[in-house]
Amino acid sequence: MSLLRLCCYCISRDRLAITLRSTFKIKPLCLPNPIKYGNYYAHTKKSDFKCWNCQSVAHTKPSLFCENCSLIQSAVLQDFNYFELFNLEEQYNINTVQLTTNFRKLQNLIHPDKFSNKSNEEKVLSETFSSLLNKAYSTLLHPLQRGLYMLSVHGINLEEHSITLDKTFLIDIMEWNENIEEADTKTSIEKLKEDIDGILKNTYEEVSNAFTENNLNEAKALLSKAKYFVSMLEKIKEKDV
Repeated sequence: MSLLRLCCYCISRDRLAITLRSTFKIKPLCLPNPIKYGNYYAHTKKSDFKCWNCQSVAHTKPSLFCENCSLIQSAVLQDFNYFELFNLEEQYNINTVQLTTNFRKLQNLIHPDKFSNKSNEEKVLSETFSSLLNKAYSTLLHPLQRGLYMLSVHGINLEEHSITLDKTFLIDIMEWNENIEEADTKTSIEKLKEDIDGILKNTYEEVSNAFTENNLNEAKALLSKAKYFVSMLEKIKEKDV
């Protein structure tokens, strides 16, 4: 390829990249080089905790195994959040398929069965890490729990920060609960579930917008309302018709 054609190619390529970023608002991940554990790549952040075994300083988190002695590390000492654990951007809208994929890869690496012949310390660490992994996965997988967790990352707890809901909404909730109690056919119950699912879908979309705009008060109010409808779905599941 001639020098002139090469220059034209590079210019065209750069212009295309700029056009794509502008059109689709591509947000590049500003992440360090990943560390590979088995078939899982962990994009890490700076840290300075020490390995419990060899006292070697781990400069990145989350760290599954010590780079020096190769032993499993403590999840508690690293103080990473759930998004960092699964190598996901900290945002409300996440790729749940990617979440599940990363969960299974991590589970395969640190499941307690993998450490049955290891020392007691390693067994305990794997059990603790695995328990945290399961909790983190179930939290991020569920839209309501994911939103509540994101609020907690910002120091907001719905139990401690009470929300005053308007009377009209509370009256509507009472009517919904009455309709659930009175539903006595499979068709009526399925209709209620369908309606509530629709309300939650719209509510979660509003929650996503609130987090995108960093409007935590709005997200808190919306999630408070969502809790009522999630509770209704649980009641519907318990009905035996």
